[in-house]
Amino acid sequence: MYTNQVNFKNLFNAINDFIFILDLNGNIIEVNNPVLALLGYLKGELIGSNIYAVHPPEFKDKVKELIGKLSIETLETSSIPLLSKNGMQIPVESIIFHGNWNNESALIFISRNLCENSISEEKFHHVFDSNQALMAISDMNTGVFINVNKTFLTSLGYERSEIIGHNSKELNLFYNYDRRIELAEKVKLNSHIENEYVIIRTKDGKPIHCLFSISFIKIQANNYLLTSAINISPLKEAEEKLKRSLHQQTLLADISQNFLSLTNLSEKINHTLGLLGNETGVSRVYIFEDDVTGSKSSNTYEWCNVGISSQIHELQDIPYKNFPSWKKILDKNGKIFSTNIKNLPSDIVDILDRQEIKSILVFPLIVQNHFFGFIGFDECTGEKEWEHEEIDLLRTISGIISNSFERHIFQKQLLESEIRQKLAIENTEAGLWDWNMQTDDVFFNDFWCKMLGYEKDEIEPNVSTWEKLVHPDDMPKVMKDLNEHIDGKSDYYENTHRLLSKSGKWKWVIDKGKIIEFDADKKPKRAIGTHIDIDNQKKIEEELRNLNKTKDKFFSIIAHDLRGPISSMMQISEMVSDNDGLDEETFQKFLNSQKELSKSTFQLLENLLNWARYNSEQVYFNPKKIDLNAIIDENIINIKYSAKQKGISIITDYSEAFMAYADEDMVQLIIRNLLSNAIKFTGNDGVIRIELEKKVNVIKINIVDSGQGISEENINKIISENEFYSTYGTAKEKGTGLGLKLCKSYIEENNGTLKIESKLNIGSSFSFTLPIVKI
Repeated sequence: MYTNQVNFKNLFNAINDFIFILDLNGNIIEVNNPVLALLGYLKGELIGSNIYAVHPPEFKDKVKELIGKLSIETLETSSIPLLSKNGMQIPVESIIFHGNWNNESALIFISRNLCENSISEEKFHHVFDSNQALMAISDMNTGVFINVNKTFLTSLGYERSEIIGHNSKELNLFYNYDRRIELAEKVKLNSHIENEYVIIRTKDGKPIHCLFSISFIKIQANNYLLTSAINISPLKEAEEKLKRSLHQQTLLADISQNFLSLTNLSEKINHTLGLLGNETGVSRVYIFEDDVTGSKSSNTYEWCNVGISSQIHELQDIPYKNFPSWKKILDKNGKIFSTNIKNLPSDIVDILDRQEIKSILVFPLIVQNHFFGFIGFDECTGEKEWEHEEIDLLRTISGIISNSFERHIFQKQLLESEIRQKLAIENTEAGLWDWNMQTDDVFFNDFWCKMLGYEKDEIEPNVSTWEKLVHPDDMPKVMKDLNEHIDGKSDYYENTHRLLSKSGKWKWVIDKGKIIEFDADKKPKRAIGTHIDIDNQKKIEEELRNLNKTKDKFFSIIAHDLRGPISSMMQISEMVSDNDGLDEETFQKFLNSQKELSKSTFQLLENLLNWARYNSEQVYFNPKKIDLNAIIDENIINIKYSAKQKGISIITDYSEAFMAYADEDMVQLIIRNLLSNAIKFTGNDGVIRIELEKKVNVIKINIVDSGQGISEENINKIISENEFYSTYGTAKEKGTGLGLKLCKSYIEENNGTLKIESKLNIGSSFSFTLPIVKI
């Protein structure tokens, strides 16, 4: 619309005559540029003023008279000069007639500058001829062309002599001549029209799409049409191309969406062939699939247009050796394409002629990097012209179909593999997990859930469920091994860790898995794996480790801790035997040393045997009513000599009988070892206090010394089941660490608890509980 307005305005202003558009009272509505340029007025000074304002004052009455006697059918002429702003009179020849302006009745006042007449005509023709729009002036009633510009002639392919004096009907310019009549009627009603869509013909019949703008011009009682037409054929072609492209993109999107799921693949392929057949308008669309040897191919899918006979049943197990050029061309060019099949090799022409094929387009189907077959488009009714965009679209769709076949084969292989794996897993009683790595959904099979004590509906099928069950101490190593596999640093994932069962206990599993599927961006999409319960194996391993520790400790005690005392006893015996002249005092010291060595060695052997019996489950628990006071007094007498040697005082703090329900032999060993340790780690002139106290359902026995004390770290070692801790006493007495371990085990066997409290260089407190005898 804007272009046509500009073209008309340019023409209006390019006419060198003075043009005034007046209302019926003679007031100025519009003027062209020559009025402003040659008369020297500003536009605002003229619009709204009466026409006599641009005439000399002495002619004012004549101008009024001229306008007053003008009727609709008359045309008045005048030679009254015009008056410029600076007072100069300009000789003109004027005509005044009734017309229309912007759909309103108006007076057209045209004055020709008698001094500039020839120049004005030259400028008009220059603007008219040089305009890029197709421009023409034609008779309103007959349609005969009075003038056309150069663009009109070059665009339509005519000579001027072939146009002037003829009308559009004679020249067959309009694709629909009724459209020309319709536009002429609109101009009569409105005096002008703009941007009307019209299709016209060139001389050789080629269509040109145009936007027409037409104005009604009445000159000296004759009606004319000034036509300006903008050629929009390139825009129309671009629009049509865009529409085709959008349609093809929509088709491509629909087909891609159709193959997202491979359910009912055959049905989807048949549907797609139908879409392609209707889109291209060909006679037949089909797919061939090769046999396992690649030497034969069979027609497996087919769509036929109306009136085209099916060929699928006849085209089975066709040997490639019958048309050897087929695969060679597909391999070399990526397609077989010919508007006329006669241009193809003779072995192909022989095959296609039998099917009455005139034109053909074929693309190979490549699946798992191998030639799988091909998709073809046959035209049997004539030679088909293919557009490049259409060929590219079909090539893309053939790739989508190839991909679908490949995914289908992969899924089939995967399903077979999973069935075999599932059977193997079920036979080995392993827990199966199947992880969607893009949604974090996880499938856990029944055995996986039951292995941890859960029903399947109690387990949320996602990764966070598994993460919550993994032992926190094991998680860093688990994630390290898993991420190494995800990053491609390992062929598979494997880790041994603990999972939390429903009962609250930790269960050891071997976790193995592998990524089996990737998306189009090569990102991991799916992984499957197993959890195998190795809890019993772990327990056996732990027991074996403990037995090995015990065995090693036994060997250490036998090799070192027993060897020293026995060696000392042998030396003392030899010295007594070899020296008859020993005085009584020296002899007595040797005997006392021999006695103490014998006691400590015996206690060591007793602890060693008891530890071995306990760990081999040969100790039998026999609880009964026992007198704790008597047991403590007995053990004090047995260690009294050792305490006296270091000047240690032993104080008991109990004034009543304390009766416990426990195994007497175990309690004897507990008291004996705790008192021996207290003497060993208490310095000269120290104090050992033994306290008994009744609590609810238990008796608390507390043995407190003023010895060297134990660090917190070493206390943890003492009570640890996996470590043996020993150190030298204040008089360099050697220990094994077995005594306290036996004490802890025997106390727990009797349903009691051991507690150790100590401060370095101040002393230690060993307290334990035993069940009280119920009255």
